[in-house]
Amino acid sequence: MNYEDVLSRIDEQKKSNNITSQLYRYTGLLQAIEFFSQRFSASQILEYTYDFVTELLIVDQIAVFSKQEDRYVLIKSKGYKFSTYILPFDESFDMIAKFHGHIMNTEDMERFLPSDLLKVFPSNLCIPLIIEDQLYGFILVNRMNKKALFNEDDYIIAEALMQLSNTSLSNYKSYQDLHNAKAELDEKIFNLFAINHSSKVLLSELNLSNLYTLSIDVFSELTQSSVTAFFLYDEISESFKLRAMKDAFHPSKMLNISLYLTPNAEINPSKTILDMQNPEDIDYFNSLYHNGYETVQALDPLYIVMVTKNTELLAFVTLGKNLADRPYHKGIFELIESLSSSSYIALSNAKYFKQANEQKQLLQKKFDRLMSLNSLMKNINSAKTIEELSQLTLNTLEISFGMKTGLFALYNPKKNAFEVLNSINIDNCPSEFSLSEDLSCLLEGENFILNSKDEIPLYLPAELSNTLSDASGSLFVPIVIENVENELLGVIGVFDFAESIIAESENVLTVNSIANHIAPVLYHLHQLKEQVELLCPNYENIFIKSLEKYIEEAEELFMNLEVIHIHYPKFSFTPIRLSDKALEKFSKVYTLTNSDLFIIDFDSYTEEDLKNIISTESEAEITIYKYKKDFTSVNEFMKCFAK
Repeated sequence: MNYEDVLSRIDEQKKSNNITSQLYRYTGLLQAIEFFSQRFSASQILEYTYDFVTELLIVDQIAVFSKQEDRYVLIKSKGYKFSTYILPFDESFDMIAKFHGHIMNTEDMERFLPSDLLKVFPSNLCIPLIIEDQLYGFILVNRMNKKALFNEDDYIIAEALMQLSNTSLSNYKSYQDLHNAKAELDEKIFNLFAINHSSKVLLSELNLSNLYTLSIDVFSELTQSSVTAFFLYDEISESFKLRAMKDAFHPSKMLNISLYLTPNAEINPSKTILDMQNPEDIDYFNSLYHNGYETVQALDPLYIVMVTKNTELLAFVTLGKNLADRPYHKGIFELIESLSSSSYIALSNAKYFKQANEQKQLLQKKFDRLMSLNSLMKNINSAKTIEELSQLTLNTLEISFGMKTGLFALYNPKKNAFEVLNSINIDNCPSEFSLSEDLSCLLEGENFILNSKDEIPLYLPAELSNTLSDASGSLFVPIVIENVENELLGVIGVFDFAESIIAESENVLTVNSIANHIAPVLYHLHQLKEQVELLCPNYENIFIKSLEKYIEEAEELFMNLEVIHIHYPKFSFTPIRLSDKALEKFSKVYTLTNSDLFIIDFDSYTEEDLKNIISTESEAEITIYKYKKDFTSVNEFMKCFAK
């Protein structure tokens, strides 16, 4: 066999070996296609990509890098000196996925990868591992023999393996996204079920204290928070008060915390989840409340969930560390927001229900008062005397309106004093008390009110205030009739109510209504009494009033004044008769009874003179009472007959 034949056979063998090698590689590539069509995890995909690249590209050195958090970590290598290496992530690496997207040669690697990395891991070819538009990792490969550099067939195999790996990684990513979406959807379904069930329970409860406890139990159970607290805005104190809390490690623990909004608080409706480990969120919380973060530190909050309506802050919930030491995720915050809104609605409903009940009770109380007033009016209209009217008024105030202490008095303009007709629960009540300057507002038809027991001795007459040891205050309502001017007829005095304060508007209105209603009744009873006195004279009153008048005249004009009493001891059906001479002499003659006759005169007489003038029955007894000797006033004169 000549030399040329030998060379020819060698060429044929080389061609046969090349065909066999290519056949092996393409067969391996078909297996890779079949293999990567299965579902693997990311770590498995990288592991199998490493094996296929090593086998089909026939490399001396290989290094596989995978992205973990914010860095690329060497997970497997062969032929290089380093078995561990970390490359910090740079956003420029994603440019490989976005603008290159295929096998990188030496020039491409120098363009996109750090020189420090290429010095440690010298390579002739780089296979980028891409998921969507991000560089998930890369594979650096090298051949030590410079005569065996990567050729066109190698690039075709490497490109095919890259496409298979990237497709498998994308499938893994899509599957993971689908799995996460499914898990998130399952969680949302559970949360919706929890919200629906919890909302039904919350909305069915109308007791506020039970609602606070129920709300915090729901928050704590669904979030597994170690310390959960619920703050709600209180309109009375204008602050956010801790309404309920639950400490899993200290069940009986309860704090009293109130937070006050700052004057320039600006609510950001989009900022509903506050991370208390984030300085920006802490600053925002402090911008809303005075010493907000310091105040809630007693609850050791990790997160605060704000409940807002437009730009109005309604409530917030604090979450402590998770009992299972797991981080809170988005679904939990959405759940808390929804449940907080449901709790707020339930609490609002409970408040409105409570207010409706209170209004109902108040209306019922007012209706009962109106019924009592109606009954009082009927009774008052049936009163026949002033004394009966006063007794009916006080009894009604005591029985129907809870008055514990009070009086009814008539005004005497001559004495400028009140004469007490009736009283309730006042020991040693005076028969009259003066109209002091402090009480002068009664003349104008205005009420006089003292809210404190301590003010009674300062403003009321001593004769009255000394008897009011158990009073809680004072309310004087004038009984006034409107003629040309206001005419004060009397007053209703109240010094204590059983279940309310004296100055309460409802009490004042009630007593005012009674006073206004009885005023015309009292006025007409006065008029009737005067008419009766005119039609059927009361000689005793006529005599007493005349005596009062003549005493004033005698005092002013420095005149003598005598009262002559003629008394006939024997009973007679006919009155004492005076002689014509006596009738001409005396003009002020008053016959009180058939046996008693009084004469008022400004001259002085002896008993003998009177017997000659009067010329009455011999058995008549004549007594002379001299002004400023036997008496100085009507009362003293009347006392002369009490001996």
